[in-house]
Amino acid sequence: MALQPIDTGLWCLPGQFGSKLMPGSTRMTVLEGDGGLVLHSPVALTRDDVQAIEAIGPVTAILAPNTYHHLYLRAAAEAFPGASVFVPEGLEEKIGPVPRAASISRAHPPALPGRIEHFIIERHMVRECLLFHSATRTLVTADMLYNYQPENGRWEKLMFGLIGCYGSPKVAFYHRFAIRDKAAVHEMVGAVRAWQPRRIVLAHGRIVEGEDSAEIFARAWHKFA
Repeated sequence: MALQPIDTGLWCLPGQFGSKLMPGSTRMTVLEGDGGLVLHSPVALTRDDVQAIEAIGPVTAILAPNTYHHLYLRAAAEAFPGASVFVPEGLEEKIGPVPRAASISRAHPPALPGRIEHFIIERHMVRECLLFHSATRTLVTADMLYNYQPENGRWEKLMFGLIGCYGSPKVAFYHRFAIRDKAAVHEMVGAVRAWQPRRIVLAHGRIVEGEDSAEIFARAWHKFA
């Protein structure tokens, strides 16, 4: 599928992962900041995809948002050789070296274009880096929220229905085992509330729209805090 506009300076590109028997859907988000684009959670890119992105502007940063969203990271880094590449701490120990990769943390934040803010949830196993596109008040997350709906594939609806993540924005139960300190959840929810997003773009499931987006996120995380 082609690059899809969401708002001014904000696009998404749908992608897939998994096998033919059990395909999964995902989404890359392209954010425009002052002076360049950020690719959040790269998907498989065709030549047409690369050209469509280059037509918008220069890619200055590519972000693997957590220790699981990395499948197409190296290919994206190769497609955009002028971009900085940011990965969470521990990812290269898991998958090996990534070209031009800089490991990010609270102490070593990613260098992103202006008008793109971030929050890294530490003391959580996946070490996700959430982004906030201030120009459109959009929160971008990979795995901190799912919103599987009827338009998702049969396997996804079955799988995530069984674990209670179908029909409305939800947090998967297995995050309970990934959280090393509940204070980290409070910090993340506090950051989201401070941003006051009017939209949440997720890697998995329907995009959340509305002025109550921060509270939707907070309610989904309440039982983990």
